[in-house]
Amino acid sequence: MSYTHDAVGRGSGSVIRLGLSAVEVFVGVGAVYGGIMLIADGWALPLSDLEPLAMSSWMWPGIALLAVVAVPMLGAAYLAIRRHPFGGDASVAAGLLLIGWIIVQVAVMGLAMAWQPVMAVLGAVVALLGWRLTRTEGRR
Repeated sequence: MSYTHDAVGRGSGSVIRLGLSAVEVFVGVGAVYGGIMLIADGWALPLSDLEPLAMSSWMWPGIALLAVVAVPMLGAAYLAIRRHPFGGDASVAAGLLLIGWIIVQVAVMGLAMAWQPVMAVLGAVVALLGWRLTRTEGRR
């Protein structure tokens, strides 16, 4: 079965899908950038921040950011744009993973950056829009 419908079409599902995929791409691309910067030590963040994790490099947190946030967000965006029947479910999962990532980050490092609450809210937006998409369109 092919899922090649346009992301923009008629009905509220298309509006939800467009907004959802835009947020997912924004977060996913940001996570790719952040993951690469952590792996390459491009920000020269203090290693003392990693003491609770018993790590001596930002490489593993960068890889984790790519795996836990970037890949699920961009994958969910792809499924939503392609109107895949599980696009909404993938978005719910990606949003919840982002919320979990932020919760763990705050638990380990504390509320250290202004974007942490913003990302948690975006994770909730993705999860809620994904849930709404599944309810609006149902399974095909």
